[in-house]
Parts: sequence; structure tokens; C-alpha cells
Amino acid sequence: MTLHALVYFSQAVPGLTIDQIDDLTRDAAAHNQIAGVTGILFTDGNRFLQYIEGPEDGLNLTYSRILNSRSHT
Repeated sequence: MTLHALVYFSQAVPGLTIDQIDDLTRDAAAHNQIAGVTGILFTDGNRFLQYIEGPEDGLNLTYSRILNSRSHT
């Protein structure tokens, strides 16, 4: 398996709460496991920095979900 990786930085939408961030990370972890993707997410509550890696198809699926998320821009 060839490993692919992606790093991105984004801004949380105004009013996003820590509880919503917790929910977002739990949901993402479940989807990432199915896609075979792993990584790490850093946040200060206002900004996100994430590194993700995995097979190309899983990474593409995961990044598509990230781009369509309404919790950050």
C-alpha cells in the first residue's frame, strides 16, 4: 500500500463550541477508521491544523468530507 498524506489549516466558524468540536472529532474518527486514514488534529478552539495519512482513495474520501464540513472554512 502506498501511503499518501495531507496537511491543512482552517478557521472554525464563529460560535463553534468545544462540545461541537468533540462531537466533530468523534464522528471523524469513526469515518477515518472506515477509510483507513489516520492522523492528528490540533485546535485552539478557533483554528485547526490537521495531518492525515492513508491510502489515496481513503484520503480523497476523507478530504472531501473535510471540504464539505460546515464547522470550518
